[in-house]
Amino acid sequence: MDSNISKVTLKMVAAEAGVSIGTVDRALNNRGGINMETRNRVLYVAEKLKYQPNKLAGPLARKKKLHIGIAYPEFDRDFNAAIDKGVTDAADELQDYGVTVDKIRYELQSPEAAFEILSTIDYSQYDGLAFNSVGRAIEEIINNIASSGKPVVTFNTDFPNSSRLLYIGSDLQQSGMLGGEMLAILIGYSGKVAVLGDFTRLTPSIERFSGFCEFIQANYPDIHIYPCAQSYNDTEAMAKRLIELVELIPDISGVFCTGYTSTISAIDAFSMLNRSDIQMIGYDVTPKTAQALRESHLKALIFQDPYKQGYTAVKMLSRHLLEGYIPDKPYLYIENRIILKSNLEIYT
Repeated sequence: MDSNISKVTLKMVAAEAGVSIGTVDRALNNRGGINMETRNRVLYVAEKLKYQPNKLAGPLARKKKLHIGIAYPEFDRDFNAAIDKGVTDAADELQDYGVTVDKIRYELQSPEAAFEILSTIDYSQYDGLAFNSVGRAIEEIINNIASSGKPVVTFNTDFPNSSRLLYIGSDLQQSGMLGGEMLAILIGYSGKVAVLGDFTRLTPSIERFSGFCEFIQANYPDIHIYPCAQSYNDTEAMAKRLIELVELIPDISGVFCTGYTSTISAIDAFSMLNRSDIQMIGYDVTPKTAQALRESHLKALIFQDPYKQGYTAVKMLSRHLLEGYIPDKPYLYIENRIILKSNLEIYT
């Protein structure tokens, strides 16, 4: 019986189920592009035939191992810890396919430090790379790697003008638009709002700020925006800047924070000011932001699913190398989710 089990192939499952081999692959690997009825039929046939995938078939056919590098910031915040968990889980699952994953880490919120570290890496040792970086200077590195014939994917932060194969993560500008609409609803569609973020160096902050302003200006002319530039990764300095702005314009009714660091700074600033009347939208679910949401200091959080971003970046790059997979679009957007007090416990 065991010898018969080993001979069951994808082609046999496809023939029995009356579908293509590609449909069988999507069903068995829980990928999209297949309806539930077909998926269930394929799974039933696979179980009936006792199909067992040969995980080592790909590496044995290639007669070599794959080595990929994943670059992302250090653990200075829970967001990056979640990315790391996703990368680790994906790497563990790919071991049987002959894929090894190197983690290339650099200082959080520092484009200069990231570029300095990433410029010294010997990329010839890798079959493919994935980058999550905060600065546009990394485009040069991406283009150099891609020009050598090696695939590059980006995640969390995109470089659309680069030669990358695929971007995985949030639509950053749409995220800013989402924040703008939520804040407009909270303040009654008119009033003064501040936007806290680094609008000169950090790509996510720049794009979210752009989306926020574009949406507000196009839809709510009675809302007036006051940019408040943060001081890089110094939360105390950021909080001070916001306090100064609110003291200068005390009737500010809302604040949109363009990232996690600015969210923490705003929480601290309003705690020092003892202002609970200002509506605030921020980013990322961490112990501190969750507590602020429970206590209504924050009204909503935008969740970007960092675990899924790290996990998917590794899996999609590996799929390209293992199967020759070419994405239909140059991006795979991970949906932004709105976290309120009522659904917070699902994410903590």
